[in-house]
Amino acid sequence: MSTQQITQGSVVVGVDGSPASDAALRWAVSEARRTQQPLHAVHAQENELVLNDKEQLGTKEAPASADPVLTSAGDVVRTMAPEVQLTLHSVTGFAPTTLTAASRLAQTVVVGSHGRSALPTALLGSVSHQVAIHSRCPVVVVRENGTQGVDGPGKVIVGVDGSAASEPALAYAFAYASSTGSGLTAVHTWWWEPLEGVSLGEPWLGDWTQIATQESSLVAEVLAGWAHKFPDVSVTSHVVRGDPVVELLEQSRGARLLVVGSRGRGGFIGLMLGSVSRRVLKRATCPVAVVRSAGGDNPAG
Repeated sequence: MSTQQITQGSVVVGVDGSPASDAALRWAVSEARRTQQPLHAVHAQENELVLNDKEQLGTKEAPASADPVLTSAGDVVRTMAPEVQLTLHSVTGFAPTTLTAASRLAQTVVVGSHGRSALPTALLGSVSHQVAIHSRCPVVVVRENGTQGVDGPGKVIVGVDGSAASEPALAYAFAYASSTGSGLTAVHTWWWEPLEGVSLGEPWLGDWTQIATQESSLVAEVLAGWAHKFPDVSVTSHVVRGDPVVELLEQSRGARLLVVGSRGRGGFIGLMLGSVSRRVLKRATCPVAVVRSAGGDNPAG
């Protein structure tokens, strides 16, 4: 599939007929309807020929009408949102390669948390993991039971670490919350470990309350500009000493969307997902948007 076939600013969803893929498709339809953008449903099928012909990965397209997975996807889209402009793509190739290529022009790429494949692609990591690493636009990963917040109530949760790397995630989260009428909760955690052999009771170590106040002030400063830009968004913050993954998962129960950056402080862009985003993707029950920390200027719409 050539990237020229993807409409710039569109929503792209990977489908394979699995339960998580079906959930991702429903989420993508709602997103295309919300943003009034075209929707591209892509079914990338892997076979032994593809495994041995790496130069052709994701480039061989077959008639969509002969693909039962796409026929079913088309029926879902036409039932949910007949007004959405839909294009179906049946491709012979690796799904991560195909969807990453599509992300160069897409506004958002949507994938299920786990798909189905008879080939040992797990050696390369799951499709959702690979796409989240390499995508040039935000990637939304949806679980089979993770569609509860698509059109219903629920807050947008966003992770904040105070670094420049988290700014694109904040931009996406605020824009999404504004356009959906959702409240937004910014989650920030801090952790300080004393030096070995040093007692917590020694006065020079400072007061936990003072540290908490400093961290809260940092978050308030980070959020102030975004709150001014999006005055319609009701913003709260959750600042605690603790594990960021634990707090993000707890705050995102029943959330409409959880937004995280692809990398946090000290990350090397494009090499791998940060530990927080990677762990959140494995355990979150709501849809998770992974926003590229650099080079990802696509807004939420």
